[in-house]
Amino acid sequence: MTLATRPATTILTVADEARAKDFYEGALGLPVRGKDPTGMTILGLAGSASLGLMVDANAVHSGHTALTFEVDDLESAMADLEGHGVHFEDYDLPDLKTDEHHIYSVPGERSSWFADPDGNILCLHEGGVTEYTM
Repeated sequence: MTLATRPATTILTVADEARAKDFYEGALGLPVRGKDPTGMTILGLAGSASLGLMVDANAVHSGHTALTFEVDDLESAMADLEGHGVHFEDYDLPDLKTDEHHIYSVPGERSSWFADPDGNILCLHEGGVTEYTM
């Protein structure tokens, strides 16, 4: 068996399940699939992938991007999310600086980041590497 062909679930910790569900379902448009046997809310992602929201009031978030969404038109996707109350972040780091529109650009890829109500960092990206070499 190879895991590359198996459905995958990303799990994020959230302090308030109702608030997180409202954000992910309402603002991001992810459909709620239900709850797993542990009571974790499961939301649908592309294909057979899913997102689990695990309630943990004491969770410490990693400080890095936890989940990315590839989009065809970054500005359009950002405008749609902003219309649902999503705020995009600005960064001014040595290797990552966003422009006045909250977009980081490198040849072939553009990205923008936002946080969920619990501080999990999410990303929209347009373009990018489709084949990896080692």
